[in-house]
Amino acid sequence: MITREQRNKKLNNEINYEKTIKISKKILKIIFIFIFFFSILFLYAYFVGTKGIRTHEYIIKDDIPRSFNAVKILHFSDILYGKTINNNDLNFLLEEFKLINPDLVFFTGNLINGEYKLEENEIKNINSFMKKIPYKLGKYAVKGNLDTNNFDLIMENTDFNILDNNVVNIYNNSQEELSICGININKKENININNNYTITIINNYDKYKDYNIKSSLVFAGNNLGGEIRFFNKPILGNNQYINNYYEENGSKIYISNGLGSIHHLRFMNHPSINVYRLYSKNS
Repeated sequence: MITREQRNKKLNNEINYEKTIKISKKILKIIFIFIFFFSILFLYAYFVGTKGIRTHEYIIKDDIPRSFNAVKILHFSDILYGKTINNNDLNFLLEEFKLINPDLVFFTGNLINGEYKLEENEIKNINSFMKKIPYKLGKYAVKGNLDTNNFDLIMENTDFNILDNNVVNIYNNSQEELSICGININKKENININNNYTITIINNYDKYKDYNIKSSLVFAGNNLGGEIRFFNKPILGNNQYINNYYEENGSKIYISNGLGSIHHLRFMNHPSINVYRLYSKNS
């Protein structure tokens, strides 16, 4: 015969078992929702976030030479071809660049994804893309940390002036000079700049202070805006400068989010190109 104590114990065991089952179901449900939610975020970041190239436009008023008033600058960076950017994307970009019709073009490095092996036809396609980018006053580029010997081969005969820790002066139908300084972050050298209004282009602004120079404007890339951002905070990458704009020591610094992606992921941070209009404060 079952005693009352045994019956109560059995009943308590059944109640506890049912509670355990309910708690387990809730936990599994939460886990399922968590996995489903992050799977959606991952798929979005992988397939959608890496596409949809945006154009960011800026107006810059500064002490530029008056003959350069209203000059339009196109700045793009970190194509990282072979990861998320392919030949179709280059064709789209070229049409956008033709619509922009810039005076000056700046490319701040990292042309090819470091792990990607280019085929001969791809080299020709990228060369053709870079060559067809329109300009009026000049096209300038610097190497990034991932640019190897392929960079020189591809950029040959594209009208790009590859700046390698040196400065060039340009003119716009007057005797007024505007200086463009290009920093190659792959080697440390002294760079001498004059007192002209100077624009510096560099792949990674984190390295800028290593060269001990003073520029009015700096255009950089490399950081990719952190690739994945939550509440405007970057998740990937370890760069210090991850936002689009900074002011330091009298310099205006604009940093491109880039076009490609190292990790084939972007969230709240679409690939982009930058367009600037320079206006003289005295105009």
